[in-house]
Amino acid sequence: MRNSIQKKLFITYGVAIIIGFAILALSLLRIFDQYFIENRKELLHEQGRKVAREAATVLYLGNPNSRSLISDLQVLDKFLDAHIWVVNNEGIIVAVSGSNEERLLGRQIKSEKLDSLTKGDSIEARGNFDGMLGESSLTVGYPVFVNNRFSGGVLVHASLFEIQKNFKEIYRLTLWAILISVAIAYGILYIQIRRISNPLREISGAAKVIAGGEFHKRLSINTGDEIEELGNSFNNMAESLEKIEENRRNLIANISHDLRSPMTSIRGFIEGIIDGTITEDKRGHYLNIVLDESNRLIKITNELLELGNMQQGRIEINKEPLELNEAIRRKLIAYEKGITEKKLDVVFSMFEEKTLVLSDRGLLERVLSNLMDNAVKFTPEKGSIEIRTSEKEGRIEVEITNTGDSISSDELNRVWERFHKGDASRGIYKGGYGLGLAIVKEIISQLEENIWVSGGEDSVKFTFTIKKA
Repeated sequence: MRNSIQKKLFITYGVAIIIGFAILALSLLRIFDQYFIENRKELLHEQGRKVAREAATVLYLGNPNSRSLISDLQVLDKFLDAHIWVVNNEGIIVAVSGSNEERLLGRQIKSEKLDSLTKGDSIEARGNFDGMLGESSLTVGYPVFVNNRFSGGVLVHASLFEIQKNFKEIYRLTLWAILISVAIAYGILYIQIRRISNPLREISGAAKVIAGGEFHKRLSINTGDEIEELGNSFNNMAESLEKIEENRRNLIANISHDLRSPMTSIRGFIEGIIDGTITEDKRGHYLNIVLDESNRLIKITNELLELGNMQQGRIEINKEPLELNEAIRRKLIAYEKGITEKKLDVVFSMFEEKTLVLSDRGLLERVLSNLMDNAVKFTPEKGSIEIRTSEKEGRIEVEITNTGDSISSDELNRVWERFHKGDASRGIYKGGYGLGLAIVKEIISQLEENIWVSGGEDSVKFTFTIKKA
């Protein structure tokens, strides 16, 4: 595997698994060892107390070589798999359980251990008992008192190796269980890591494809978790990028068309004036057309720059109390010429005589201008325009409705797009919406208000909100 997230996760979690199971194994072995040692120690204590009671009489009578005592010690030696010593009040070994230990008879245990017995304390020790044993052993010792007088003690030695040997099979099974658990954990870990890394690798590959400009790439990830959500988000992003790219291409094409038309007209008229095709008495007329087309080019350029500045947050917003009804009246007067030429019926319905709103004067007038321009432009001759205001939840809603051909829901959703061309089959809408509505949408967004459009059977209505002062 290369240096990937799969390798890193496998190593990281693998090491964590090994360390975890190693700690578990050591803990279990330690617990088992303690458990078995404690069990054996308890058994040695129990038998040690019994031997001490029997040895009391023998030590008191001063006959440690009693056949009864020696026989009992030999039986316990085999039963406990342990060596038993009997010492007198001077710490001298006077009886042993095994014939191979008779060499120890007459030897004296160290004073500190004898002192413990003399005080009536039992002995617990691990090791070779000051070199007197040939191997490491668990030793327990009990004092023997007769008539409240210290008479000696009993020492029981059990080989630690033999204790552990008896439970060797349990240790082996425990270790095998841990090793099998580690192998299963590694298998599950490998499957889970691949389940995570493979979709991420697929997402990475798709991202490279999209970075190369191919926005059609989609993912199919079905993991039922956050990875699947990431894949779905990636697909949504790809769809958005594809749409943005499509809009960009359409925008370039539409801008090119909108710029080419006036530039072609200007060039044609100027060439006609220069080569004499246009006679001198008509030059003034065509020069006015050239001026109008030039102004149209300037307007498109300015609107593009203005929209770009708005989207980058480069406009200043100064909200102040304004009289909305007066602002609407001024816009109606400004478009009086267009309204009169098309013989439009205009109705302005206000819910109160004076309506104070809190907004930026210049931006609000720009919104009203663009919406009025749009309404006058797309309303057929002898059609009607209705402007209505109302109050709802502390905000003023302004509705501008104009009659005309109906617009499909898809087209309504796209009227805010820059230079979007309307449905060519819809008569007056086939000329497109230019930048006016895109600018309105951006201004409303900057003012933190809402705007929406709805269509009827033979009308279109734009509604936006303004905060009431």
